[in-house]
Amino acid sequence: MAKKHTKAEVQEKPRVEPSASEPTVIRANLNRQVTPSPGFVSLYTNDTQVQISPWDIRLIFGVITQPPGADLASISITTVGEVRMSPQHAKRVTMILLQQLKLYEESIGPLQIPD
Repeated sequence: MAKKHTKAEVQEKPRVEPSASEPTVIRANLNRQVTPSPGFVSLYTNDTQVQISPWDIRLIFGVITQPPGADLASISITTVGEVRMSPQHAKRVTMILLQQLKLYEESIGPLQIPD
């Protein structure tokens, strides 16, 4: 169980205001209070298409419903959702995913990706 600290035990770091030339950075490791929206959904996907424009990056998620076979030359995919984000946000998400995968492999072992 995590130890609770009294206010006297916790030393606060001095706040440094950014200068006009420095951008304000909001860190993702802050305490977060998350409330799902009424339209929140949780989806499983095993197929992802990526579309890129100068203004956004679009991830289109799907589920493979029928893999190709000897009698079927194409694959059947049911689209389940789409996420659009700025290129800057996509880059940050990529950095976070790479960091999380590295930590996963360090603690559990290398992930094998089939050809």
